[in-house]
Amino acid sequence: MKQAILYGAGDLRLEERPLDTANLDADQLYVETEVTALSTGTDLGNYLGRSTDVPGAPGYPRGVGYSNVGVVRAVGAQVKVLPGTRVFSMKPHVSAFLARESELLVPVPATVGPDAASLAYLAQLGIAALRQAHYEAGESVAIVGLGVIGLCTCGMARAMGADVTAVANSPLRADAALRAGAHRAIVAGRDPLPSGIDVVILTANSWAAYRDAVEMARYGGRVSVLGFPGRGEPAPDFNPFDARWFYGKQLTLLGAGFSPRAECQPADVRFNLRRNLEFILHSLANGAVNFDALISHRLPAPRMREAYELAREHDKSLLAAIFDWR
Repeated sequence: MKQAILYGAGDLRLEERPLDTANLDADQLYVETEVTALSTGTDLGNYLGRSTDVPGAPGYPRGVGYSNVGVVRAVGAQVKVLPGTRVFSMKPHVSAFLARESELLVPVPATVGPDAASLAYLAQLGIAALRQAHYEAGESVAIVGLGVIGLCTCGMARAMGADVTAVANSPLRADAALRAGAHRAIVAGRDPLPSGIDVVILTANSWAAYRDAVEMARYGGRVSVLGFPGRGEPAPDFNPFDARWFYGKQLTLLGAGFSPRAECQPADVRFNLRRNLEFILHSLANGAVNFDALISHRLPAPRMREAYELAREHDKSLLAAIFDWR
């Protein structure tokens, strides 16, 4: 099988790796990858040589990617999943893999294509940010930062009953947010910022975006931080914890993106990671969201570096990118 390995900043290689598919254990599956998706957050940070920004992240060389859709081709004697089943997993950019049935393998509904399904985990990050902020249906939500995660979050927030405002850094991204499901979209620096927002989801990294987020939140509002405020920038020229925000408005600021991975009954944890992913895939199947409209770049896997370079250059035309391994 082939796997994308990152040896350092910008040094991305596609390498052959051994994979024994002839001797499966009783609980193993063999999956052939159809597509993987690019995360312009974590994946890009790794590509830029900033993997240590994520605590506990491995060094180089390292595999990259964590949004994989493939088809089960063979199974061990005790596996209940049938060959031919399409599954979403958090496996990296690889052409094929072996997995245990106990691992996170989420069946993809028959009416959902692999391209849209590959964005499920990126959308899940936005849902996690909403759930961690104790979002309630009907609240106003603003998404600041419209990379692939922010755009997917626009759609999912609307599907969950939110009044959605998207805050873009370009008209192109604002238009994409409207296609994704935002009720309205503004361009920071051009349009007035809204105020009185219940929940702000911050996916951007700049200090300017952070300041916009805390300015928009209402008194007693919540700001879920999915990005890395200040990543790659010098210290800001303002106090990020200014009293006019955190005392004057009694804001709650929380690091976001985590969903429990424990496999348990809904009575224990209603929405763990698996059930969040199932909810997203179900929303794609019933037409509540449309991720296909967000995919701007579809590249054969050997050309994935092109998408990474566009992301490095902050090319506004790059919305969501997927890599085809078929």
